[in-house]
Parts: sequence; C-alpha cells; structure tokens
Amino acid sequence: MIRAKRTGDFFMMGEHFHQCSKRIEDRSISELIGIARGMVADGSINELEAEFLVQWLKENSHITCWPFDVLNRRVLAMMDDGVIDEEERKEIFSLLKSLIGEKPVAEHVASFSSTLPLTKPEPPIIFEGRTFCFTGKFAFGQRKDCEAAVEQLGGCPQPRVTTTLDYLVIGFLGNEDWMHSTFGRKIQQAIDYNAKGRKIAIISEDAWAQALCSIA
Repeated sequence: MIRAKRTGDFFMMGEHFHQCSKRIEDRSISELIGIARGMVADGSINELEAEFLVQWLKENSHITCWPFDVLNRRVLAMMDDGVIDEEERKEIFSLLKSLIGEKPVAEHVASFSSTLPLTKPEPPIIFEGRTFCFTGKFAFGQRKDCEAAVEQLGGCPQPRVTTTLDYLVIGFLGNEDWMHSTFGRKIQQAIDYNAKGRKIAIISEDAWAQALCSIA
C-alpha cells in the first residue's frame, strides 16, 4: 500500500513537472516570436541584434520543440567561426521573416496548411523502415539535413515520389500558391498516385518535426 501511494505521488509530481515545463516552453516560444517580430520590423538585422539573438538562444537551449529547435540549430551553426557576417545576418533575417510572416507562427502554419492537400486525419509518423520524400523549403534546414535526420532514425529518404513512398513532407517555407510552384509537382504526383489506390501520406514539416522531436 505504501509503495502504491509513493508511486501515485511520483506520478502526480511527474504530471506537475510536465505541466510546468510546458508553460515555460510556451512562454519562451512567445518571447522568441516577439523578439523575431522586433528584429524584422526595420527591414534588417544589425550586429548587436544578431549577437543578442545568439545569446538568447544559448540561454534557452533547453527548449527543444519546433520551431525553436530549428532556429537554434541554424543560427548557432553560423557561430562556428565565432562571427556572424553580413551575409549570415541577411540569412537570419530571411529565416525570421519566413517563420513569422505578418502573423504568429502558429497562425501562419494553420493558414499554409489549409491550402495544402494534407492527409486527414493526420497519420502516425513512423521512421524505422519507412520512406520519406521532401519538397519545398524547410525551416529545419537544407533538404540534405532533413534526409540525414530521417536516416538517423532508420528511415529511408527518396529523391522523388514513387508508388512505394510512405511520406511526402512539405516544407514550412513553401509557397502558399503551391499548385503553380515547382515543388507542387511532387504534391500533385502523390495525389495522382493516391487516386489510383496508393497510400502516400502527405504531411507538413510541422507534423514531421514534432514527430522527430518526440523521438530524438
């Protein structure tokens, strides 16, 4: 009986810790979005702003959810040589602008996702032994980075859509007018195959990244 009570206490403590961690995580993401909005407001990022962002990311490196993990990895990688030059500052600006657009990240994801023929309901995302094809531009990084992440979890990246493909992942930074874009051709190919009885799951980068974070 004592053991059961202790187990219950530990469970309650675990739940409380999880809820607190989630609240801290949410606040940090909101703060990050605010910082990003402030930095892109004047159309460029100066050296002091870049240094502030790097320091903020380092101090909040315990936050591992999307899109924080993506931005953290991309920006800190630029610091490998100890300096963020003008071209890298332009890249940071472009990434922040693409992530937040003219509205919060969550709203942008919802808006973009609503224009895409994503598989509904959202399928479970399994990496081990499954094939993945990536299309569009990714906040996570270059396509090779996405493919490497899949391989680390036992998945198999593919360069094109085939009848045996399991998942087609659409980049968050893709054009909302996807039907008329280059990467839209892969989407259309997957739709055509599914119409013929195949079961290719079309998923967003957001869903893919969340599944990745839950395992990594």
